[in-house]
Amino acid sequence: MLVAVLFGGGGSAAGLANLVVQLAGMAVLAFNGPAVLTFFRSAPRAVVLLVAASLLLPLLQLVPLPPAIWQALPGRELAVQSLDLVGGSQVWMPFSVDPNRTAIAFFALMPVLAILVLSWQLPREQRRGLLMLVVACGLLVVILGAQQLASGNRHLVFYAQTIGSPDLQGTFANRNTGGLMLNVALVALIAAFPLERPRAIWTLGGMAAVLLLVVGVVLTRSRSSMALLLIPAALAVWRWLRWRRPVWDRRMVIGAAAIVLVLGGAASLLAGNDRVQRSFARFDTVEDEQRPLIWKDTMVAIGRYMPVGSGIGSFDDVFQVDEALENLNYGRAQRAHDDFLEAALESGVVGIALVAGWIAVLARFGVQTLRRGGIGLAAVGTFALVALQSITDYPLRSQTMLCVFGLMLGLLLAAGPQDAESRANGDSHARRPQVRQKSRRSAPSSTDSAKR
Repeated sequence: MLVAVLFGGGGSAAGLANLVVQLAGMAVLAFNGPAVLTFFRSAPRAVVLLVAASLLLPLLQLVPLPPAIWQALPGRELAVQSLDLVGGSQVWMPFSVDPNRTAIAFFALMPVLAILVLSWQLPREQRRGLLMLVVACGLLVVILGAQQLASGNRHLVFYAQTIGSPDLQGTFANRNTGGLMLNVALVALIAAFPLERPRAIWTLGGMAAVLLLVVGVVLTRSRSSMALLLIPAALAVWRWLRWRRPVWDRRMVIGAAAIVLVLGGAASLLAGNDRVQRSFARFDTVEDEQRPLIWKDTMVAIGRYMPVGSGIGSFDDVFQVDEALENLNYGRAQRAHDDFLEAALESGVVGIALVAGWIAVLARFGVQTLRRGGIGLAAVGTFALVALQSITDYPLRSQTMLCVFGLMLGLLLAAGPQDAESRANGDSHARRPQVRQKSRRSAPSSTDSAKR
């Protein structure tokens, strides 16, 4: 996980850095073969099938096909015409139009598999420790990003494209992914926070960490990440109300007022900061957004390659063919800026079915976890964050976020009835009759006194 945070935030352009993460994942798998076998034998069948299908899909897209088959696939006409010019159209070709990218996509899943198979059966305290590791990684991103901003993003930067950027980058090349990582750290902190008699260090440290992470999200200037701050807030309210079912007495009112005053004071201080103002000013430029134009052209490309798709990782190659002339600008789209559309283009009906299957399985386990509470709430919050940001971005095209996804999936599978959080009021009411019954049994009766 640490290797992924330090080296996996550069996206597909940082091939060598991603290779470090992938080699680390394969090394972990090589030394933990029994854990892999245990996962595929004992994990929930639906999850095992989805994991196996996700691993097999890029491999199947790399299988060479005879000319009569691959030339008949939808969208291969331009490839056939180009190869005809050099006399190479009668060769065996893989299903994917960009086999190198598809192979990289397979190897990118190795660290995810390693984290998943080693985390899904961990005891509760070790899972809590992993959540605190995620929080620490988020704080590392904020602290490193603050040092980068102090130098105008000219020193301590990890990727060349972030030099001179006005955004908080940390270990990420994409501000949206960086902001998403900080949101994930927030939900991890909320799920790991002890509700029953927390120590002062937890309360003070938790408030400081929350403030740093929220400020970090704002300084990334990512509109989607700032809007997604509602997910950690909603998760915190849900966990507190479900566990406590508070009676609003005077102490509760005073505590709530204190929290509001602290948050209000912090907001008023930040409102006068130039960087914060520039971050919120980005919401005024929504009408100039290029994403709807990219989505429109992506739909045309999907129609060209449906129902089989063009191959995982091939978006940047095939999109250029169907990009409308009136939508061209000085840069390349490179991504669909909607992971659902990109999956449909690259994997066709199979990709759509896989996405639907993952959504259904995660929703099923997520509802159970929402009812129980506990550490698994971090996974629920993370999946909600990833799904919502995938509508306007591509978070799972980051090696770091792929590993975070695998970790949260393992924590979700590990959460069981034994992790359920009991409601404080309900427990106290349930204990009172037992105490009174015990008192009646221990109290001497008048007959016993007379005998004595």
